[in-house]
Amino acid sequence: MTLDFAMHIKPQIIAITLLLLFTASSQAQRRNRHAQQRQTIEEPVEDPRITQMLASTQQVVFIDSLVVSASDFMSHIPLSQHIGRLTQNAGLGTFTNEMGDHRLITTADSTLMSADFIANRWTEATPLAGIGSYPAVNPFLMPDGITLYFAQKSPSSIGGYDIFVTRYSIEDGSFLRPENIGMPFASEANDLFYAIDEFNQLGYFVTDRRQPEGKVCIYTFIPQATRRNYRSEAYSDSQIRSLAAINSIADTWTDQQPLQEALARLSAARNATAGNTATGQTAAQTELDSLRHQAAVIQKALTLTRNYYATASEAERMRLHDQILDAEQQLEQLQTEIRRREKQIP
Repeated sequence: MTLDFAMHIKPQIIAITLLLLFTASSQAQRRNRHAQQRQTIEEPVEDPRITQMLASTQQVVFIDSLVVSASDFMSHIPLSQHIGRLTQNAGLGTFTNEMGDHRLITTADSTLMSADFIANRWTEATPLAGIGSYPAVNPFLMPDGITLYFAQKSPSSIGGYDIFVTRYSIEDGSFLRPENIGMPFASEANDLFYAIDEFNQLGYFVTDRRQPEGKVCIYTFIPQATRRNYRSEAYSDSQIRSLAAINSIADTWTDQQPLQEALARLSAARNATAGNTATGQTAAQTELDSLRHQAAVIQKALTLTRNYYATASEAERMRLHDQILDAEQQLEQLQTEIRRREKQIP
């Protein structure tokens, strides 16, 4: 090979080498871009609200779960009659308090309304003030008459319906701004109902997470006097996520004694409900019993007030006088309604 020929061939080799290097680099860049695109698809960015809720997941002991039809799940919740009564009409939840004189209703357009039993009849239902215009269903009012739980689909929800809590402000005459109660009672599915049975010391939570269409799961849990969250240093991220999703109720069991005691209370509550059904306890009879109980409570309060009136000061007597008259009128109306309903039931 002559020097001239070598000088002629060398630039061609260099050009080919550079072309190969550029091609390899371009292919590597394309592979990296494709890998980044796949990673973006496979690992979407998590909603920051979910991340925040996970960090404050409430520590709850779930003792039982039951899958039922979504259209009548309230009939499977053995709520004590001392707390109130749950009913569903066309799948729409209604709660009536223990006294039988106040009712919270879900309308067909997912609005919460209330009505009162006054002068032997129910007043026209009116929307609950302060709840907002977003769809809301399945209300439950605590015996304090102030604390309200319900399911709502709003910007504060992380999926479909989430469970919210609010309290009634006597000063404002409306409910305060509702707050999402968080995980494990919040999810990207529809979380539809939450209630605390203080008489039986049991809680009930209904959700359609991991359920086929038309079905929901009723979870029974042990309510807490004060909220406790899972400590992040004691659990891995995957464990927290599993507990927040209620993947296994057994994972929430820590102390066997409270668990067994709660299971016994649940069994007794179900037996009481089954006993009412077995003895032919109808909705009309249940409501009549509630009216009788209400009359008994007013009669007892009236007797105590009359006894106190005898030893009260003049100023106190003036105040008690109107209270006694109001109680006597309420009692008379109740007794009239009780007699009317007794005639209707065979």
